[in-house]
Amino acid sequence: MDLRPKLALLLVLAVFLAASGAGSVPRLASANLAATLTIVPQSTVPNRTVTLLGSGFTPSTTAGGAGTSGAHQITGTGASVIFVGTTLLKSPNVSYPIDFDSEGSWIATIIIPINAETVAGGPVSISVTDDQGFGQTTQIIMRTPRIRLDPASSRVKTVVTVSGQDFPAANPVTKANSQVPISYAGFPLTVVSANTVGGFFARITVPDTADISSDNVVKADVLGFDQSGVAIHSVPGATITLLPPSGVPGTVVTVSGEGFPTDTLISSVRAGNVNVSNSLSPSTDNDGNSVSYFAMPVFTPGAQTVSVTAGGITGVISFSVLEGTPVSQPLPTPKPSTLPADALVSLTRAENLIRVWAFDNSAKSWEFFDPRPAFIDANTIKVMVPGRIYWLRMNRVQTAALNGKVVDLVSDWNLVPW
Repeated sequence: MDLRPKLALLLVLAVFLAASGAGSVPRLASANLAATLTIVPQSTVPNRTVTLLGSGFTPSTTAGGAGTSGAHQITGTGASVIFVGTTLLKSPNVSYPIDFDSEGSWIATIIIPINAETVAGGPVSISVTDDQGFGQTTQIIMRTPRIRLDPASSRVKTVVTVSGQDFPAANPVTKANSQVPISYAGFPLTVVSANTVGGFFARITVPDTADISSDNVVKADVLGFDQSGVAIHSVPGATITLLPPSGVPGTVVTVSGEGFPTDTLISSVRAGNVNVSNSLSPSTDNDGNSVSYFAMPVFTPGAQTVSVTAGGITGVISFSVLEGTPVSQPLPTPKPSTLPADALVSLTRAENLIRVWAFDNSAKSWEFFDPRPAFIDANTIKVMVPGRIYWLRMNRVQTAALNGKVVDLVSDWNLVPW
């Protein structure tokens, strides 16, 4: 039986239905099974340039090419375009048209866009369609941001290096935003820019508001997206060391503290249950360090705890009391500095001191000290004289150690005997 008449009728019907649109569905590009699509490199970060290599597409020797010389192309119009994920690639991320050679091979550079798909990381499809409706798809792996801290554990006010990788890169072609905000325990610290490969180096200072003995989240954010590089920075607890670490009763012990809250009064120095505090170092310095001295009380031989407390933080260590006759040793009596910049440092480093005035009765004249750098040569108070009365003007309330004494200061003017 000859089926040719029926086949011809079915072909005419198919052409009619296609022309009329009856029963049509959204049309997808036909896959060209002979075509291959390769991407170099196979993993990258948003806003970096990658290379697409196509082969086995429609050769220029086939009639009907869209190019001026008859070459087939990815035209950049209609359906003949490149998609990265669900994003249609446009200039400046790609330059259309892309011509095929006589064997249907082609090469093109594209810039991966910065969007929610590419920033999220993982595999993202890249699909191309030529001017004949034939297409091919491949995948690229998008890397996710990561950071590293050096050191990963340090005290407040120390400098930490943050190194970042795999962030959206800087690209002079797209000029897309590659800024990276960095925060510590939720507090914004700085904003840096990633380089052309998506990396950066930044230096941050651990805030003095960080809790002693705490773990804190450091985040480097992809600006505008819910994606971050995250690392944990630890602030260790306060520690104290003793010199010497052992001795008979009466031995003078130097207690060095580290990692306490900064510019804070030392509320207690104890050996066992005995308060051995003295006024030689009544507060921690700007780095949270302190030095105190005491004579070891008369204890029976064995281990005794020594503790230092400042700002609610306590450091504890053991001292070995040796058997032997108690000794009597004088405590060190270092003289406080008489230079205003040193003697008043607990006020100036907190940016609290406005100005100091004093009346020189022998010269019948007023002298002043202003901590601002512009007054370094103009200040007439050259030394702080014991026994003299000074007027200190403050921005706010502060308790400070001045000339070996703890002084409570109010905002505005304070009359302080030195």
